[in-house]
Amino acid sequence: MITEGDRYRAYVANDLIPAIGSIRLDDLGYPHIVGLVHTQLTHGRGRVTVHQILATLSSALGDAVRHHRLATNPARPTVIPRPAAAERHIWTPQEAVRFLRYCHAVDPPFADLIELLIGTGTCRPTPTSTAISRPKPPATPSTPSTRH
Repeated sequence: MITEGDRYRAYVANDLIPAIGSIRLDDLGYPHIVGLVHTQLTHGRGRVTVHQILATLSSALGDAVRHHRLATNPARPTVIPRPAAAERHIWTPQEAVRFLRYCHAVDPPFADLIELLIGTGTCRPTPTSTAISRPKPPATPSTPSTRH
């Protein structure tokens, strides 16, 4: 499993150091960061990945500001806005059953956990959710509840 720290180190080693590692911290400016973003997007990196790379850089530069190594963080404001989250879809009972059947075949303990979450309503939408909920069918062993 890749941890957040692993991802952070990978962005630093594979993206940030090769792109801007030769620039002195005092000389690093917004135009360098814009260039980094342009290069990443031109080479086919996704907007979410580029945003995460920038967040990693901004975090490091924020530490430099807090330690009085820089006056300002040149990665703020962000060069590209945070990409919007994908629209969520609440499964139909048939979709949930198909998913659970697949899980039981591939990873039975995971399927058991999902059934427990569905059965207890732990994954149900919050009151502020904009998702449209379908009525909860009666829970039976062959038809799991679809609330998440």
